[in-house]
Amino acid sequence: MFCPFRCLPRSVAVLAFTIAALGSACGSSHMIQRETKPAISAQPGRATLLIIRTTSFGWGITMSDYLDGKMIGQTRGRCFFMTDVPLGPHYVVADAENKAVAKLNFQAGRIYALSQGVYPGIWSARTGFSAMTAADARKEMADSSCDYREYNTAKPGKDLDPKDYKEAVDDFEEEAKKEPGRHKDTLEYQGFDSL
Repeated sequence: MFCPFRCLPRSVAVLAFTIAALGSACGSSHMIQRETKPAISAQPGRATLLIIRTTSFGWGITMSDYLDGKMIGQTRGRCFFMTDVPLGPHYVVADAENKAVAKLNFQAGRIYALSQGVYPGIWSARTGFSAMTAADARKEMADSSCDYREYNTAKPGKDLDPKDYKEAVDDFEEEAKKEPGRHKDTLEYQGFDSL
């Protein structure tokens, strides 16, 4: 794996990442932490999307997540949130130092869990999505160190800039066309019917 800090002395690389993390920690959050974790199920005629940040690496860095460019939540530290999704194909986009994209075809009564990875970047953390099995999602959410959060609709965040959204989706489609196996885990993801 490429590490953008490898040309820097270790102490400088750690300092740069720490400064980026602290800077991001000051950003506003549009999430409410809940003490009780809910039962997860898809609503009739809808699908449910879970975004699970499975690592505490980059704990202070807030990453915003969008469905077709509309903010649906944020992750910070080890946590998860869920949202109802209309049926059909939709793009899930995460905004970090990069824009990560997953394209899923949401089906009625299905639950889709995406692991949101956190990786070192140059000025902040980078992110990526990978599809999860029901067993892996259940295990991560049950862990006491994984907080449950809800999107605060009373204080919604900004949607993704339309230009940034279009560029991220165009890049994703180009990558999927040139390297068909690169996004196969999310493009072919069927989700599961229960947790």
